[in-house]
Amino acid sequence: MVLRRRRRQWYFCHAPGQKRHLPESADHLAGKAALTAWLAAGGLAPENERVILAGEQRIDVCVPDLLLAGEYQCSPLTLGELTRRHDSYREAAWRDWWVLGERYGPTGRWPGQTAQFCQYSPALGFYVYVLRKPFTELELWHHLARAPHMAQWLAGGVDRFPLAQDWAVFQRWHNRVRPAPVLPGISVPAWRDRLAWQSQRRDPRVQRLVQQLYRQGKQLTAIPAWCFPTRPLPPVFAGSFFNWAIQTWLGVAVPPVPQLAAPLFTPAEQKKWAGFPARWLAQQHQL
Repeated sequence: MVLRRRRRQWYFCHAPGQKRHLPESADHLAGKAALTAWLAAGGLAPENERVILAGEQRIDVCVPDLLLAGEYQCSPLTLGELTRRHDSYREAAWRDWWVLGERYGPTGRWPGQTAQFCQYSPALGFYVYVLRKPFTELELWHHLARAPHMAQWLAGGVDRFPLAQDWAVFQRWHNRVRPAPVLPGISVPAWRDRLAWQSQRRDPRVQRLVQQLYRQGKQLTAIPAWCFPTRPLPPVFAGSFFNWAIQTWLGVAVPPVPQLAAPLFTPAEQKKWAGFPARWLAQQHQL
């Protein structure tokens, strides 16, 4: 074991090369206990810290009879690790359900890592679950999108489910259709004004774009209207749709296509949404 420090807390963990171990925070323990008590009160038989796959996977809260693995995620988790854990559950024929802690919830602005936990359904659009203090209700943030002109999330709405009601009620509540709201977009003139303002402020990203355009004898004002996203975009893509359109217009040999980063999607949803950038660009050309 070696001594480590995270912020102001000291703890012991395995030496490098050994199996990773980190202490559970007070919030993680409290949230896990609340979920366990809720499932038990609903007549289910939940278990904590069940080990599967020969010790490679440990489940926060599970219902073995339903092969349901509940993960209450409070600490940072990389996209690669999330993908690995989700694939492991699928390999073991367990259905994983991710509930996010306080650090992943909206506080005026959504943390960037939250997007990788998005799931999708026609009734809810892109959605995530959040459980925060005092651990008495689940938050369902639905119809999530990304603003077309910045790395900022937009939410169609949030519904709250009190944990005093049981699992059967929750299932019906989750499956209820929520109407898709009209989320704010941005016009092409507003886009151009924003670029001009960023150029005056010497934003490094815009400065690099200006230099690239200059080498081809072009200016910001020459960018065609179809390059500008004007409507909210799916939040589950890594990369800029605007930059991709610009590079396509400039004839870059291999433009940086936005990549789908949604490991919790089903294989069918993965296939459906992976083709979204190509469909989006085709629609933009028609503008």
